[in-house]
Amino acid sequence: MPTLHAYVDGSGYYAKASLHGRVVTFQLSSAAAQRLTSAGLGDGARLPGKLMLALIQSGDAFTGPGAVTEDPNQVALPFGDGELDVDGLLPQCEETGGRLDLHLVVLDDGMGGGKKQARLLALEPRHVLRKHTALSIPVAALSWRALEHLVASGKVPAGASAVARLRRWFDHQLTSAWDELAKLRAARQEGLAFDRADELPLG
Repeated sequence: MPTLHAYVDGSGYYAKASLHGRVVTFQLSSAAAQRLTSAGLGDGARLPGKLMLALIQSGDAFTGPGAVTEDPNQVALPFGDGELDVDGLLPQCEETGGRLDLHLVVLDDGMGGGKKQARLLALEPRHVLRKHTALSIPVAALSWRALEHLVASGKVPAGASAVARLRRWFDHQLTSAWDELAKLRAARQEGLAFDRADELPLG
């Protein structure tokens, strides 16, 4: 299960989750960190998987360099290492199958005919195809509205499979995870005093 962690210098929060057998560190936006702490979650608290996916979907949780820990034993997750993307909701790279640092990339065939293709690509494939790249947007920076604007303006080909995949991703109503978190916390506050407030077994 994902966990919330505070930076040692007190500058903010980050989250760790298990993704396909690897421990991944997600940076959190200041707005997301504030919302989580306002909900009573602190350093070491468990984050419901659905809530973590909602943060990723909204762009409030994102990966940076060094996000993946190669040896999970070095950074063991407390409370077990439940898989974050157990239902396979996260978009993935069309070349590598990876789900981190994805961009929606529009490629020009270079033949002058104006034919474009859109693909979901991770870092390495983007580097290989950089000379043919007309547009590259981090998936974390996209939303349903932004995607539809890009399609309507002709910057992204409408019939691309990458567009269909992103539409399915944005179709998932994950924002309800915040409401479920609030209900769980309210229920715990009414429960026994010795219940741990940071243990939230929401799937």
